[in-house]
Amino acid sequence: MPTDVRRARVAVTIAFATNGALPATLLARYAEVKDLLALSDATFGLLVAGYAVGAAAALNLPGIVLRRIGTRATTTAGTAWVAVCVFLATLGVSAGNVWLVLAGLALAGWADAIVDVAQNAQGLAVQAARGSSVLNSMHAGWSVGAAAGGVVGTLAATAAVPLPIHLGGWGLACVAAMTVAGRAFLPDRSTAVADGTGRGEGSGDAPMRASRRPNWFSLRLLLPLGLLALAGMSVEDVGNNWSAVLLATERGVALGSAGIGLSALLIAQFIGRMLGDRFVDRVGEHTALMTSLIGMIAGLLLVAWVPSATLTVAGLALAGLSSAITIPLAFARADQVPGLRPHSGVTWIALSIRVTAIGLSPAIGAMSSASSLPLAITVVTAASVLALVAQTSRRPRP
Repeated sequence: MPTDVRRARVAVTIAFATNGALPATLLARYAEVKDLLALSDATFGLLVAGYAVGAAAALNLPGIVLRRIGTRATTTAGTAWVAVCVFLATLGVSAGNVWLVLAGLALAGWADAIVDVAQNAQGLAVQAARGSSVLNSMHAGWSVGAAAGGVVGTLAATAAVPLPIHLGGWGLACVAAMTVAGRAFLPDRSTAVADGTGRGEGSGDAPMRASRRPNWFSLRLLLPLGLLALAGMSVEDVGNNWSAVLLATERGVALGSAGIGLSALLIAQFIGRMLGDRFVDRVGEHTALMTSLIGMIAGLLLVAWVPSATLTVAGLALAGLSSAITIPLAFARADQVPGLRPHSGVTWIALSIRVTAIGLSPAIGAMSSASSLPLAITVVTAASVLALVAQTSRRPRP
């Protein structure tokens, strides 16, 4: 493997890591944020949904930005933008200004959607240069970065470090790492990299480019994949936005230590992504997904109904480990749906996830306020159950 490709693979992995590390370090302190702002579960759910709203608002802007300035500049500048906006949100918390917090989260989510497309586009370029699949291991970089961010956030909360100092210092570290890593990115070789397709003109895909929107046959294939990705995302949403709240309010864990649940989920997810390719190759894609969905259901129910804080953390870890391969496999399958432009399926799945994410946390908050947080998490588990039913009806793929 050429040295520049090897360096680019490491660089993209670092890009994914910083992309996970920046928001996760704030997520670990969400219980503290909720307490400082004196918010109800329902209001807190609406607040944290601002990140998803901002991400969904990006729409097709990532492709436009990439075509103008390329993957390297987009990823580096976008990472700096996310860092500044997350810092802005912490200033809002310190000032007790909910609207400033919401604006910071929304603007951070908007930039995060652009960075996500850029780093995946560069990852696809590296994968094409290698001639073998490496994108899953790059996504594992996001998991380890998010886990590191969660650990740092938990330690900062335990040490009572003010949020602006914590997020300001962490943001500078992430931006510096991304700036150095970006120098090793491969050159953008075609507009295909810019729009996230990873395929250039003349690659033999011309017949597939005629259809820009999914037809009924394509939708029949895309909808179960969207449900699969939604199931994986629901686990992440519970971990990101509600694990610290659950541990602090329902399991008696101190606010400063409540981020341990998120860290456990993210570390387990990282392990699952590192081992996921080998697991799928050994048991087959169908069996791997069935096993993962069953593990997600068991993990979420354990989180919801077992009163022990230790077992709740174990349930989060089980759900994180089990969900590791769901979203990458949903994207991979969507990329192979016939009748679409190359990678159009991935775009549709990603957009559907972002749109759904807007309502997920508010829905959990509303259900929690009306009944209880464990019951709300149980209802969210239905996404994994439906995905399991849909997967059961599909034929195993070789």
